[in-house]
Amino acid sequence: MELEFEDVASISGLGPTLTAALDALDLLGSKIDIDMNIPQAVMLSGYHQFTGKLALMANIGWQEWSEFGKSDITVRSTTTTKFTQDRDWDDAWHFALGAQYRIADPWLLSVGFAYDTDPVDNAENNTPDLALDRQIRYAAGLQYDWSTDITVGVAYEFLDLGDANVNLKGGPLQGDLKGDYDPNHIHLIAVNLIWKF
Repeated sequence: MELEFEDVASISGLGPTLTAALDALDLLGSKIDIDMNIPQAVMLSGYHQFTGKLALMANIGWQEWSEFGKSDITVRSTTTTKFTQDRDWDDAWHFALGAQYRIADPWLLSVGFAYDTDPVDNAENNTPDLALDRQIRYAAGLQYDWSTDITVGVAYEFLDLGDANVNLKGGPLQGDLKGDYDPNHIHLIAVNLIWKF
């Protein structure tokens, strides 16, 4: 999937000298286009029912983060400039294991664990707008068969996004940007309804 963004450049607080220089280059008020690709992914999944109560599941997947890390940027004014920002990201791999256990006739317990590799080799390629690291997920859910056609459930997932270290080298005007996101966790709660008709 390709995303296309368009906007008009506006900068404030630059001072008269820098504002005059950018205006002379016809960059103030120019149109900006940013094109990027959402990572495509391939997933292989397996499911095996061992007994009437126990089932195991597994996933292995690949995500093309290397393509997502490249953004085409076009500055349209009296002269058009186009360049590609390459964040030098790597493709990522996803591994997951899960189990379902029928506690009693209407109740089904699900648990799972997943690991995604880090698409960023080092902190110099991480940016604060989308700082990435390896991801670890722990999840549990409970479903209740209300009837033969209706199932309701609730699930919880703890997502550990790693430290996502950032170590960007800047120039003399910009300076360096160093840091990390610690803690870097997300708690997800989901409620679901399955209606078979």
